[in-house]
Amino acid sequence: MKLVLDAMGGDFAPEETVAGAVEFTRDFGHTVFLVGDEKAISHELAKHDTAQLDLPVIHAPDAVEMDEQPAMAVRRKKNNPMVVGMKLVKEGRADAFCSVGNTGAVLTAGHMVFRRIRGVHRAVLTTPFPNYRGLHVFGDVGANTDCRPEWLVQWAHMLSIYAKVLLNIDNPRVAFLANGEESGKGNQLIKTAQVMMAERNQLNYIGVVEPKEMMAGKADVVVTDGFTGNIVVKQSEAVAKFIFQILKEEILSRKRAKVGVALARPAFKATLERLDDREYGAGLLLGLNGLVTIAHGRSKRENIYFALKATSQLVEADMLEKTRHKIETLLRLQSQLQEEWT
Repeated sequence: MKLVLDAMGGDFAPEETVAGAVEFTRDFGHTVFLVGDEKAISHELAKHDTAQLDLPVIHAPDAVEMDEQPAMAVRRKKNNPMVVGMKLVKEGRADAFCSVGNTGAVLTAGHMVFRRIRGVHRAVLTTPFPNYRGLHVFGDVGANTDCRPEWLVQWAHMLSIYAKVLLNIDNPRVAFLANGEESGKGNQLIKTAQVMMAERNQLNYIGVVEPKEMMAGKADVVVTDGFTGNIVVKQSEAVAKFIFQILKEEILSRKRAKVGVALARPAFKATLERLDDREYGAGLLLGLNGLVTIAHGRSKRENIYFALKATSQLVEADMLEKTRHKIETLLRLQSQLQEEWT
């Protein structure tokens, strides 16, 4: 298998991206193309034992910074690692592209290089998200901040297809995220999407859920706009860290509590494992004619390792072809229904 990594993406590149790629390649034996500034990448590779590892360096000097306007930067900087790396996949030289860089830039580059699957309004960034019962598919988590209701309706169908493959669920329960669980809740975007979904419902659509229902596992697919979804993900991460930090401080300040911790250590370990999202650390940019994953911009080498692992698992599952075929079939059916209605 051959993967492409944007070695200059994220807050800690290229030191952490290269280190993560080295560890992943050593464990799995796959090829990882490291795309970016050749000198900087080679300098980092020299710090590691890379004997017998296949880590080709592809020079792409025009880095897109995290604080740049993504669409303008990608178009202006023709030799940026995202476009150069994606072209390796499009040309058949690699199987998938992974980045921890600017999400908007990855989305723009993906639309430029791969184009969308015919009929798809906009690619959606989705990720498995933990809940009380296990996992659900959640999106958009950051690719599209300003959305249209018809996008959300289409994403509901696309994410349902993804959930069937990823979670092995025959008939996923689909819901929109809102500020209440009653029908009609939400802002105008969500309200309009609910009406459209009711008119075109071909899914196991259960209406809307608010965060507590989402975390309780009441839905297998939860759909929202990228602005809200990104905040939910970051807020969840922050709350989890906050709770564990407070718990740690309170335990350490009490002698008796320290004794109790020794007895409860297995429970704490199991809790951390249930909340650990590293195995699913790369979100899938679904709707493109190419397999593209995006991980958190603050990713360190361990996160890079798991992002590449998640990407390789998507390749092994033939996720792109499965979803592309089912999306195209779905869109044909929707087109036929639209003709019948009109």
